[in-house]
Amino acid sequence: MVGKRIIAWVLIMAYGALGLAQDFGIGAAAFLRRGVGARALGMGGAFVSIADNYSALYWNPAGLARIPAAQVGGSSSDLFGVGIYHNFIAGALPFVINTQTPSLQIGLGAGYTEMTAEVQVVSPGGQSVGMIQYAERLITVGIGLRLPNRLSLGATVKMYSFLAPKAGVDGGDASALGFGIDLGVLAPLSPNLWLGLAAADVGNTRLKWHNTPTEPTDLVMGRYTVGVAFVQDDLVLAVDYVHEALGEGFVRAGVEYSLGFLALRAGVTKRTRGPWAFSAGAGVEVGDLGFDVAWVQNKEIEAEGARDTVVFSAFWEFKPLGEE
Repeated sequence: MVGKRIIAWVLIMAYGALGLAQDFGIGAAAFLRRGVGARALGMGGAFVSIADNYSALYWNPAGLARIPAAQVGGSSSDLFGVGIYHNFIAGALPFVINTQTPSLQIGLGAGYTEMTAEVQVVSPGGQSVGMIQYAERLITVGIGLRLPNRLSLGATVKMYSFLAPKAGVDGGDASALGFGIDLGVLAPLSPNLWLGLAAADVGNTRLKWHNTPTEPTDLVMGRYTVGVAFVQDDLVLAVDYVHEALGEGFVRAGVEYSLGFLALRAGVTKRTRGPWAFSAGAGVEVGDLGFDVAWVQNKEIEAEGARDTVVFSAFWEFKPLGEE
């Protein structure tokens, strides 16, 4: 019961747009923008200058062109342990264009992200709607291009879809739909040092609600990230700075060290006006399969029943033909 109350209060900011917003509902899709993949989250989310696996579609689409082989993977978590389920699945397919030496490489990707929660909702008029399975979903397709000088560029097109079943003014579903664009760059500063730039929801993505009292428009505010990663042998060090269009910024930092098939990770996140939040994780690879887990400290919700988040991930890499 405590968990459902927490969810209701957290989601009321999004659902409030169904009847209370007069102009723009600011800060929509907050749960879809929390980060994906246990590897990245175990490193504090400092991944924009790494982005070398299936989750590049989310962190930096330029990384789609750096993935060595086709991959399918995903992650799942119960945010704060209160029944807010966050799931992600994506696939990436790289291929080489042998028009020159060194060759161009292109990476294509597609992914699906969702947040679902069962909540008790009250209508703008104060009437109980009852329990609904509120959902926010995101479908993404992207492309990355790696040039002969190792500079990589990328872009994604995204479709947001929100659904509040049986919460519309006519007793039907209330829903919102919108389209956004992400852009990314990965550039080598030296053989072991990489610069990453990513712009998410460029120009602020607009989501138009339907079958609600005022049919307002929510905004998914732009988010802009610059990061640097040092990669040498089995060691990865990364730092990101993230600026949000609402004016708040935060720093992410992480480390990964590989011991053969085992990788150990740790990270930290610090918001401008918030506390330090730590994370840690580990991953193993067995043949073509990989499994990752991450612990992310909860410094956002202070309520009975809320706890730290555990993220699980798995991926399958399809080696090129002829490679053992």
